[in-house]
Amino acid sequence: MKQLPDTALLERMRVHDDKAAFDELYHRYWEQLYTAAYARLQQDADAKDCVQDVFIALWQKRKDLDIREQLSAYLHVALKYRVFNHFRNSSTYQKHLDVFADIPVSPLLKTDGPLLLNEMQRMIAATVAAMPQRMRDIYLLNRRDFRSIDDIASQLALSRQTVKNQLGLALSRIREQLSSFK
Repeated sequence: MKQLPDTALLERMRVHDDKAAFDELYHRYWEQLYTAAYARLQQDADAKDCVQDVFIALWQKRKDLDIREQLSAYLHVALKYRVFNHFRNSSTYQKHLDVFADIPVSPLLKTDGPLLLNEMQRMIAATVAAMPQRMRDIYLLNRRDFRSIDDIASQLALSRQTVKNQLGLALSRIREQLSSFK
């Protein structure tokens, strides 16, 4: 396998679901992708996660891949977007943490907090369980698995707008159920 060009390995993955071909590509490009990710992120675990995401996507999308440039260039562009998403998601997460840290805790919530939280979690779980299957799948992929709208649309073969609409409806249902906690 080591002598085969990238195009032949990609073809074997696409047509024959050849895991050995995937492994060869993984070993061929992992180090250079990791080096590029680490140079941007300066965090070992984050760099490894981004590289892993790129290779997972490569395997999951193997049937639909139509790479017209060199595989190396394709992988580096995919990595660039994964790193951008990582920065975007981590900065959003940190922004929300900072906002919630500044909110004073009500004396009433100090004693009832765990009870209210458990009740809210039960209400959310019941609301999600009552959703239509597609809406529930979209909500869980986004909120539990932290998948982007584009990733969900690709995985479920839906339009981006359909995913956004279903996610909006799911969140609306949850907000409606939780309105008693205001």
